[in-house]
Amino acid sequence: GGACYETHIRNLIYLCRSFRLPQVADYWQHVLTLNDYQKRRFASTVVASMFNTVSGKKLAVWGVAYKKNTDDTRDSPAF
Repeated sequence: GGACYETHIRNLIYLCRSFRLPQVADYWQHVLTLNDYQKRRFASTVVASMFNTVSGKKLAVWGVAYKKNTDDTRDSPAF
């Protein structure tokens, strides 16, 4: 988790490709692809539950930090 999650995974993909491990690199690429899908699926579910529009509505999202005393919201999908 955290702001560096995607960056670290992308670096891992780069290293795997550099060491000629295409299957491992593809695995981690699919992790990023699945993570993006889950974010889109969540947003679609929220919009669908609000009668397919969020226009003129208030929406609150509650979340938790990935570690104690952290308020880092960089790259947070909630924003």
